Amino acid sequence: MEVVAQFMGARGEIEIIRSRLDGTLAYYEDGIFQSQGTPAGESVFTYVKLMTELLHNSSRVLVLGCGAGNLATELSRRGKLVTLVDVNPLSFIVARRYFGLPGELRCVTADFRKVVADEEEVYDGIAIDVAAPGLSIKRTFSAEVCDCLRSRLAPGGRIVMNLTIDNDLDPMPDRLAAMLSGNILHPWIVDEPGVEGRNAVLNCSPERLASRRSAFVKLLSSNGEKWLVRKGRLGGVDRVRWPS
Repeated sequence: MEVVAQFMGARGEIEIIRSRLDGTLAYYEDGIFQSQGTPAGESVFTYVKLMTELLHNSSRVLVLGCGAGNLATELSRRGKLVTLVDVNPLSFIVARRYFGLPGELRCVTADFRKVVADEEEVYDGIAIDVAAPGLSIKRTFSAEVCDCLRSRLAPGGRIVMNLTIDNDLDPMPDRLAAMLSGNILHPWIVDEPGVEGRNAVLNCSPERLASRRSAFVKLLSSNGEKWLVRKGRLGGVDRVRWPS
């Protein structure tokens, strides 16, 4: 491994580290591994590719959370009109310089909760990947914030979100998927059972059935991984809240 660059950001030091094996670049923030991709912007993570496929039919996409910018980059290259929001402006600079984030892509420096509360623009896709050192999902995604996110959707729009979960018994993906879906969308969870400390993708969509798009289905068993799609256990329930 080779340290390519180091920056001091709002949440701690950002390090860019190159793999000597395949040339991919890893993005660390405050010592926490956040992203990994090629210098051209292609993510090595299956969850990023799954999120991209789930937004196949979306043309205007709001991406919340930058990191290396791989998701926003791929969506933009597929012809989507992307708005990328992150509270740390340094992330945009790093993503452009080392991970191929398009220079013309609209980047907004702000807390995403203020953006969705204050702006009146609507999108047919919202992608959420806001993991960061010290960030609390429960405090960040209250029932009110989830309602506000859903209000920014155009008719037929959808929300996809990456979530890190502990294990098979973690209730967070089902509860958060229900909160994001409300009584309008249908919650689906794309998960890799049996893997501890894993990523799960929440898909809150207008469709009653899970995606059967061939490119999406192929990803479920790529790289030796075994992702499964299941319906949210709480269904789409209006005004679900976190337990106190």
